[in-house]
Amino acid sequence: MSDYKSGNFLKAIKKFNEEERNRIVSEMETKRADAIKAAEEKGRADADKYVKRRLSAERSAITSRYAIKNLEAQSEVFKARDRMVGEVFDRCEQRLTEFCASPEYRDKLVSFAKEIADTFKDNSCIVYVKEDDLKYTNDIKSVFSGEVELKSDLTIRIGGLRGYCKALNIVADNTLDSRLESRREWFVDNIDLKIS
Repeated sequence: MSDYKSGNFLKAIKKFNEEERNRIVSEMETKRADAIKAAEEKGRADADKYVKRRLSAERSAITSRYAIKNLEAQSEVFKARDRMVGEVFDRCEQRLTEFCASPEYRDKLVSFAKEIADTFKDNSCIVYVKEDDLKYTNDIKSVFSGEVELKSDLTIRIGGLRGYCKALNIVADNTLDSRLESRREWFVDNIDLKIS
């Protein structure tokens, strides 16, 4: 019987070894499947992060390129607008210069002087005119009640006059140059040349 018992014992050990081997193999398969699943999930997460980083970087690059192109385009629009406005105002200046050579200009210059004289009242003042307009000295002085000194001013390119009263500490500008320049912003606003 000892052979029988030892045979059964060997069978039991063999069966136990087989079961243990199957359990270990099954456990290894489960761990392997879990490891593969974890690796796949990590790979997907890493790939997703990579794709998101690349998309974000690409979006940033596109946004930067767009912003640069937009600034360049706006700059060109500003330059074109400034050229157009400059051309219009150059023509206006030319027309005003032509007017200043006409006989009607003397009367306009005297009316500008009258406005300044009304502001300065009986106070002494200095009146600045374009050098060519010094020929109207007597006409200009005739509308002032206070003492007036006339001087030429090279900054007055078109015409008109500018007065300064020291007693009142007032500068009164009735030059065609400043009147024309003051219309520039109005012109841009009212002919709808604003750039947003």
